Formats: sequence, C-alpha cells, structure tokens
Amino acid sequence: MGIISALSGWNYLIIIAALLSVSLLWGYYNVGTVYLALHKLRKGKYEESEQILDLTRKPEKLNKTRRAYYYYIKAYVARERDDFEMSKQFFHLALEQGLKTEHDQAIALLALADISVIQGDKEKARAYLGRMRGLKVQPQLMPQIRQMQEYLGEIFV
Repeated sequence: MGIISALSGWNYLIIIAALLSVSLLWGYYNVGTVYLALHKLRKGKYEESEQILDLTRKPEKLNKTRRAYYYYIKAYVARERDDFEMSKQFFHLALEQGLKTEHDQAIALLALADISVIQGDKEKARAYLGRMRGLKVQPQLMPQIRQMQEYLGEIFV
C-alpha cells in the first residue's frame, strides 16, 4: 500500500511538470521573445534586439499586441540600416496591429514622418504629424515632435 501511494505521488509531480511545460510552450508561442527584444531596442542595442527577435519563429502565432511590437522592432532595425521602404512597411503593420500605448503610436508616426521627409514627401510627413494630434506622449518625445513641426512649418501642439 505504501508503494502505491508513493508512486501516485510521482504521478502528481509528472502531471505538474507536464502542465508547467505546456504553459511555458504556450507562453513562448503567445509572447515569443518580443518583450526582451523591445527592452534591448529601448537601450539602443539594435543588433542584439534583432537577434533576440529572430528567435521568435512564428510571429503570426503571436497575439495581436505582441505582433504589433514585433513589427515595431523590425521597423526600427530596418530604419537603423537605412532600409526605409521596409521600415515603412513594418511601422504600418505595427500601427495596424495596434501598438499598446499612444506614446508608441506617436513614435511610429514620427518615424514615418521622418522617413517621408528623407524621401522628399513633405505632404505625407504632414499627414503623419496630423495623425499624432491628441495622442498622449511622454515629455522626452516633445523636442523631436517640435523639431519636425518646425521643419515642416506646422505648429499644432
């Protein structure tokens, strides 16, 4: 009788270990490596961020918000490499998927405005700035927004 109860104790441990494993796998596919890559990106470590992000094998399996940040990071890495067309595509995908904070939306729109200026399309840059109206941004972003507004000859803060 003691042997049977000891073995049944092992069954509980095996079941708990299996549930934990399934939970970790589900978390990996749901969240991927996006948060860690975003952390590296915000520290300016673009190459490390890309390497970490590339560990997410199936970004289409990420939930909508994580997928938005996946594209957001991809956009920044492409922009850092001066691949403006790819960066634009990824920023648009990030905005479509739904970046969580208005501040991150504003950063993406400002980056799109900047790319438009680089490509010589001031009207498109103005349109991106216009989409930023009403978004709540952190104070450290305001100097870049004002600089872009001054360059484009628009003031609407």
